[in-house]
Amino acid sequence: KGLIFNNKSTIKKKYKNIISKINKYNNSAKKKISVLNKKYPKLISFQTRNIPHLGHEQVIKHLIKKHDHVVINPVIGPKKKDDIRISALIECYNFLIKKHYKGKISLIPIIANMYYAGPKEALHHAIIRSRFGFKNFYVGRDHAGAAGYYNPFDAIKYAKLYGKKHAIKIISTKGGVFCPSCNNYLIRGDCGHKVLDISGTEFRKHLKEKKIFKHAKKDLQEFIFKKLKNLFY
Repeated sequence: KGLIFNNKSTIKKKYKNIISKINKYNNSAKKKISVLNKKYPKLISFQTRNIPHLGHEQVIKHLIKKHDHVVINPVIGPKKKDDIRISALIECYNFLIKKHYKGKISLIPIIANMYYAGPKEALHHAIIRSRFGFKNFYVGRDHAGAAGYYNPFDAIKYAKLYGKKHAIKIISTKGGVFCPSCNNYLIRGDCGHKVLDISGTEFRKHLKEKKIFKHAKKDLQEFIFKKLKNLFY
């Protein structure tokens, strides 16, 4: 229903408490990012709302090569049905950091709403990250996807076009894929072969059915099936 103001333009107490908690949480996240900025001159924010398959991980590995440190930086806010619960997302990334990426990536969620609005939301995400202190922000294919309404690369084009006005550099790739000829996961365009997109929808289906998906880390999936319940909203 939005914020409710009285005649003195003050916020009702119950909303003040909520806003106070959000501000406290986000200010804490901002301080953590500030510490990392001092330690890593080339720090980059990576927005996500998905448990990563090996295509996503290839993007993260690509960013690690190009930057000093990657912050997995999901927004915590109301999500649509069948999105991954933030608690599960945090558990999964903590597992990956401990087992595979220790010292290379950090996990710092922030509180902001998710609108699934495509290109303009990609820019909105970039502006939010600039206000948290980031100088670099990754925008991927179909960022903040609007149910297929936009071309998958529109978000990248829009964010790069207007991101310069907000003192943040937009980093992008054509996405992580699997190459049967190379028998490897790589960024689209890294080789001249015919490559396969990795289906996030198929991965979600496997997660729901508790079946191992061949294009995601086996140990991560085993951890999910053993430890996590209620993966989806």
